[in-house]
Order: sequence, then C-alpha cells, then structure tokens
Amino acid sequence: MTSSNPTEALSPAKPRTSGMAIASLVLGIAGLCTVGLTSIVGLILGIVALVKIGRSGGQMAGRGLALGGILSSAITLAIWLVAAAAGLLIWVGASKAWEEASVTSQHLMMMGRMRLLGQATMDYAAKNDDRFPPPDSWPQALKDAHVLTDESMLADPRDAALGRIIAMNALLAGRKSADVRRRGETVLYFECAAGTPPGGGPKNLPPEPRDPGGYAIGFCDGHTERVAKNDLGRLLWEPTGEPPNE
Repeated sequence: MTSSNPTEALSPAKPRTSGMAIASLVLGIAGLCTVGLTSIVGLILGIVALVKIGRSGGQMAGRGLALGGILSSAITLAIWLVAAAAGLLIWVGASKAWEEASVTSQHLMMMGRMRLLGQATMDYAAKNDDRFPPPDSWPQALKDAHVLTDESMLADPRDAALGRIIAMNALLAGRKSADVRRRGETVLYFECAAGTPPGGGPKNLPPEPRDPGGYAIGFCDGHTERVAKNDLGRLLWEPTGEPPNE
C-alpha cells in the first residue's frame, strides 16, 4: 500500500544517534568515580564513534556526544594522572621524612645509651677507689656493681640481633679517673664493630659509621659526641694524653 502523501514518501530517514557516542560520554563522566578506569574505555569508544559517524554519510548522529565523551574522558584521565603523581610525591616525601625521623630516633637512642653508660661507669668508680672497670669484662663488672641493670642498652638500636656494639677503651685498664689528664678528649666508650672484644681501640671501630653523623663516642668526663670519620684523629685513647700506640 502506497502513502497518500507524496511529500512524506520522499522524506529521508532520521539519522539514528550513535550508541557508542552516548556510552563514551557516560563512561567519561563516570571516570571521576572509577579512578579513570571507565574513562579509558570512554576515550576509545568516543574515537571509534566519531570515525563511524563521519563515515555514515549522515545516516548516524551523535558527533557532539562523541566529542563530549572524548573530552570528558581525557579530562578525567588527566585529573587522575595528576592526582596519582601528587600522591606519589607525597608518599615519597612522607617515606623520606619517616626514614629521617627513624634515623634521628636511633641516633638519639644510641647517644642516650652512651650517656647512661658513662654515668654507670662513674658510679662504678665511686664504689671502687675511683678506678675504671676492667676493659675486658666491664659489662659484667658494671652489672655486679649494680650500676648496669639493663644489658640491652649495649645492643644496636637499629638491629638488636647484632648484640653489643659498645666497647671500652682498653688503655684505661687499671687506671683511676684522676689519672686521665684530658678527660674531655679521652675516649671511655666507643661504638664498635659487631663481635669486637669488650675492650679495644681505634682498630675496633666499624669501617664506616652506622649513623650519617659519625661514630658514637663517650668520653671520660661523661659527655658524648658524634665524631665524623675524618675527625677521628682528634680523639685521645691514651690516658696520659699521648697519641694512641695501636
């Protein structure tokens, strides 16, 4: 049956809207809630839809929707990429700050232990005719004198499995505190390599300091310092103030 209206019979069919273009726009916007994952699909669909619309010869509509999908997908992806980059920078910065704080904490702990050990040694000397404990057995001597109650303070705060990492200046054997001429420069205790005997000297220092600030050193006057590797030459080991003979 033919149409009674000739004009209606000659009217072209209305172009259909591209489903891909619609999907591209929806997925591009949804990328704000999906960390940009749907935006990747939306960007691809938008490009494909745009190509198909161009090749349809006017049979397919939705060019604006496809362009909107491409644009929204690209913007959403850019937002999440910037957010990811910022998050990475923040994480790296936080990790570095945490590492620095950890090193600082360990540094303070080690120096605190060295100070307490110096005080325990002074307490020992007060009970033993002003004499230093024997370097080859000072941990036990301090413990027997009840001035060292926690031997864990002799371990490495970074790795307790290494055990004792503090040694006593062996040249103080049999000496009194009054025998030391330059107490503020003469080594009493020092941070030593793992496995070092209780008493020793410069050769028992670790090859490199465990802390960037240098080696932990306790002096005969009770103060402690971090001494850089290239500054070790100023330390005195011989109680009389003479250069070390080791």
